[in-house]
Amino acid sequence: MPSKICVRECISRRTSRVLFFFISIFIFFISATNAQANVKTIKIGVSHFPPFFTIEQNHPLSGLGIDLIAAMNDIQTGYRFEIVESSPRRRHAMFQKGLYDISLFDHLKWGWNPEEVDATKVFLRGGERYITAGSPKITQNFFTDVSSKKIGAILGYHYRFTSFETDPEKLKKRFDINLVTHQEQVIKQVLSHRIQIGVITETFLKKYLRENSEDQEKITISDTYDQEYNFIGIVRKKALISASELEQIIISVIKSPKYQWIADQYGIKWQN
Repeated sequence: MPSKICVRECISRRTSRVLFFFISIFIFFISATNAQANVKTIKIGVSHFPPFFTIEQNHPLSGLGIDLIAAMNDIQTGYRFEIVESSPRRRHAMFQKGLYDISLFDHLKWGWNPEEVDATKVFLRGGERYITAGSPKITQNFFTDVSSKKIGAILGYHYRFTSFETDPEKLKKRFDINLVTHQEQVIKQVLSHRIQIGVITETFLKKYLRENSEDQEKITISDTYDQEYNFIGIVRKKALISASELEQIIISVIKSPKYQWIADQYGIKWQN
């Protein structure tokens, strides 16, 4: 029969192990709580701009930008990037209300006040092309005077040929223009001859033609751009993250082999 001393020692050792277990759990919980408390939540405004951001009713958000934001969250632990849905026409008003602090795939000329925002360096280049229904008679001269044609464009987008004006009433006074909400609508209107010229984001056009190869020969594309994109990240001054910090996170994603699939999937080449 074990002695009383042995029993007491066994109970003491068991009690110590239990106590150590609960102390370890407590320390882990406190550490995890402190780590979560130190994470800074940063809100990114996104509006429908495929293939960068695709926002469709009853469908999950998708696009190159959504994949980039997911990678930005995955690659570091100091910030948690959250998405705030907007629209091309509401995004500046929402920014002024403080509803988000960052806009990706943007440009300072697209309605931003340099006194209110900072910017990252360029991380992607691209542009917008003019398109028309394909015909043997169509030459590049057709795109020389866009303003004399019936044009299809996206409501709320900034274009060089409009001097970056976005007000639909002002645009309709200056141009014979049909404003829609989706780039595919512009392409369909070109193919159905409802408009003479469409203005399309080059990255979206390439993606569309890869998926709809039967339309390749039906569309003539301008050699020149309406405007060339030098995509940057826009950051509110005095936000919880600086433009340089955001830039470093984006560069980390761009340079990581783990996320090369993003560039491959969308047929792009990052700038770094």
